[in-house]
Amino acid sequence: MFKKLLTFIMLIFILVGLAIGLYFALTPTRKEQTYHDKDKEIFGLIQVKQVKVTEFFTFGKCFNLSGSLAGISKDNFESAKLLLTNGNGFEKTYPLKGEIQDENLILSTTEQINSGLELDDLPQGEYVLLVRVKTNNSVNPKYYSLENQSEYAGIEYYTMTKENENNQVKIDFKDKKLDGKEHAYLSIDVEKAQKPVEVYDIVIDAGHGGKDSGEKVGKDTEADIALDYAKLLKEKLEAQGLSIKLTRDDKNTDSFTLTNMYDENGRITLACQAKAKYMFSLHINNGNSGLKGLEIYAPCKSDLELAQNMANKIVACTNLPYSNNTSFKKGEGVYVRNFTQSVINEYTNTANKKGYEPYKITLDTPYLYTIREVGGIATNAYVDGRNTSYSANPFYQSNQGIECYQIEMGYIKNDLEILKNEMEQYVTAISEAILENF
Repeated sequence: MFKKLLTFIMLIFILVGLAIGLYFALTPTRKEQTYHDKDKEIFGLIQVKQVKVTEFFTFGKCFNLSGSLAGISKDNFESAKLLLTNGNGFEKTYPLKGEIQDENLILSTTEQINSGLELDDLPQGEYVLLVRVKTNNSVNPKYYSLENQSEYAGIEYYTMTKENENNQVKIDFKDKKLDGKEHAYLSIDVEKAQKPVEVYDIVIDAGHGGKDSGEKVGKDTEADIALDYAKLLKEKLEAQGLSIKLTRDDKNTDSFTLTNMYDENGRITLACQAKAKYMFSLHINNGNSGLKGLEIYAPCKSDLELAQNMANKIVACTNLPYSNNTSFKKGEGVYVRNFTQSVINEYTNTANKKGYEPYKITLDTPYLYTIREVGGIATNAYVDGRNTSYSANPFYQSNQGIECYQIEMGYIKNDLEILKNEMEQYVTAISEAILENF
C-alpha cells in the first residue's frame, strides 16, 4: 500500500514537471512577448496601401525622403506628417509637404536639404518610420508604411563624435510577416558603435595645390595660405575630439592638378570616401575691381544659419570685413551661387561641340563643384565622365551627401596682410562656429 502511494505521488510530481516544462516551452519569453507586442503596436494600425519612396538621402546630419501615396483626392486631403516610433512609447513627428497630383499625394520632408530628421539626436534603439495622413472624411488619421521604389540602397551613417563616442545609424527598407500579412517598412536602427578609422566627422579641403597654385601675389599663393589655414583648423577641431580628414596635406599636395579632383586620389573622391557630415573648402579670391572681404558660399536649398554664424564670427574676431561683392549675396558675407541660364546654355553648347549628351543642369544646381559634387543626389551632382576632360565622380549618385561650405577667405590683392597676420584669430572663429553647430 505504501509503495503504491509513493508511486502515485512520484507520478504526480512528474506530471506537474512536464506541465511546467510545456508551459515555458510554448509561452514566449518576456523579451519575445514584448517584441511581438511592439510589432502589433506599429503594424496593427497601418493601411494596406504603402507610400512609394522615390528618393531618400542623408545630407549633413539630416535624413530626408520623398515619395507618393495613391488614391488621395485634393478635396479630401488635410495634412501629412512623418512618424518615427519604436512601438514602445517613443514617438516623434516631422513635417511633410503634401501636394495632390492626379489622385496621388506627392510627399517630401523639407525644401531645406540640411534640415529634416536629425540623426544625431536619436536615442539608441530600433525605430520604424511611418507616414500619418489626416483626411477630411476621417476622424482619426491613417498610418502608412514605406516601400522602397527608388534605385538607392540603405544607408550606414555614423554620428558626430561626442566624448569619444559615436552611434551607428542603419537606415534600410525591410520586410516583416505578421499575422499572415507581409509588411514592407523603413527601419532606422541606432546603436552605439566604434566609428571605423576611415570614417570622419569633418573634411577640410585646402583649395588648389600642386601644379595649381590658385591666386598669387609675389611669393604668396592661395594654395599655400589655404593649406596653412586647413592644418591649423584641423588641429583646433581635433583638440575638441572631432575626427578630421584633410583632402590635401604636405604629403600629397604635389599630385593635385586643375582636373584630377575626381580621380582615385582627387579631393572630391577623398572627401566622399570619408563619409563625413561636413566639408569646409578654403579658398582666396583675386581682388580685381576693388573687391575685398569675406564670402562664404553655401549649398542651395539649405538653412544658412551655419554659414551666417561663421561669417559673423570671422568679421568680429579679425579686421576682415564682409565682402562688398553683391552678386549671389544672401546675407552679410553669405552667398549661394547656382547655375544661371546663360551658363547652362554655354555648357550645353560645349557638350554639343564635343559630342556628348548635355548634363541635366538646372537653376537649382550649385555652380561650385566642391559644394555640388560631395552632396550627391541632394545637390544635383552630375559629373559622370561623359565630359572626358574629367574623370567620373564615383559618388555623384550617392544618397549620402556631405554638407559643404566654400569659404572664400578674402581677396588676395586687397586682404593679404590680414590673412597672413590674423590666421590664429580667423581659424579660431571658424572653429567656434563649427562647434556651436553641434
